[in-house]
Amino acid sequence: MNKKTSIHYFLPFIVIISFFLSSCIQYKEVKVIQIQRVGVKSFSITEINFFVNIQIENPNNYKISITDGDLDLYIKDKKIGKTILQNKLILPKKSNEIHEILISTPLKDALSGTTPFILGIIGKKNVLIHVQGEIKAKAKGIVKKIPVDFKENVAL
Repeated sequence: MNKKTSIHYFLPFIVIISFFLSSCIQYKEVKVIQIQRVGVKSFSITEINFFVNIQIENPNNYKISITDGDLDLYIKDKKIGKTILQNKLILPKKSNEIHEILISTPLKDALSGTTPFILGIIGKKNVLIHVQGEIKAKAKGIVKKIPVDFKENVAL
């Protein structure tokens, strides 16, 4: 078999393999459908721990892990501080589920007057929450930074 003939045999095989490999890692946008509920788990002089019940749709054929985030938290357009994800979030493949995310915001970096401000909003029915920054998502060994800019009135 000469080189020209072997290329003709292997070219269709290479095209088929390339098609299947590219379709396996095709990414469809993950969507935040709705924030169901936001609440304060604990509050101290040093930090605030929130929980967020959020409905997220993952239309992909593979699970996605949210491992880390660099997010700023704003309440009623006032910057509260950086947030730290306390739990790893796994989005099952082809899912549309409500997940509980635990978030911690250290108050040492917050602007002055944050503590009285937070105490003033506890007990309110609806508060404007704005989260901005990026999260790290991992799927099939690939890590991707996804920008987040979410603003919505939510029930506390």
